[in-house]
Amino acid sequence: MKKYACLLAIIFIIVSCNKRQKVVEETYDGGSPKVEKYYEGEGANKELVKEVTYYPDKQKQMEGEFKNSKRDGNWVYYYNNGNKWSEGTFLNGLDDGKRTTYYESGAKRYDGLFKAGKKVGVWKFYDESGKLLKEVDFDKADTTGVKY
Repeated sequence: MKKYACLLAIIFIIVSCNKRQKVVEETYDGGSPKVEKYYEGEGANKELVKEVTYYPDKQKQMEGEFKNSKRDGNWVYYYNNGNKWSEGTFLNGLDDGKRTTYYESGAKRYDGLFKAGKKVGVWKFYDESGKLLKEVDFDKADTTGVKY
């Protein structure tokens, strides 16, 4: 019986240590949260794992995950109306994977891929009605000085 009690105590300690703790880092004048950060661990082992920011009207502005203090995983930005502005993935702090950006109406503006922080492959750009405006192949094009 003592073995089971010790085992349960160890499991409880491990689970308690891995629980996320939300900290409101900044607030607006009215007291509503501006920046929330989520941490795991305690003391020297405390690590930032997620961040969420808000507009003054409490609408979510951005959220994303961290690993080893660097952006890692899916990150989403929102317009104040609640529609997505941009979504993409990061790996070890660098853009890596699909990136899609939208007009405030919700229509897709452009999409493409990143690899280790660099645009790769064919990126497609659309007008607000959804009509394809152009395609740029970042593997072939000379994009020096060109901003998209």
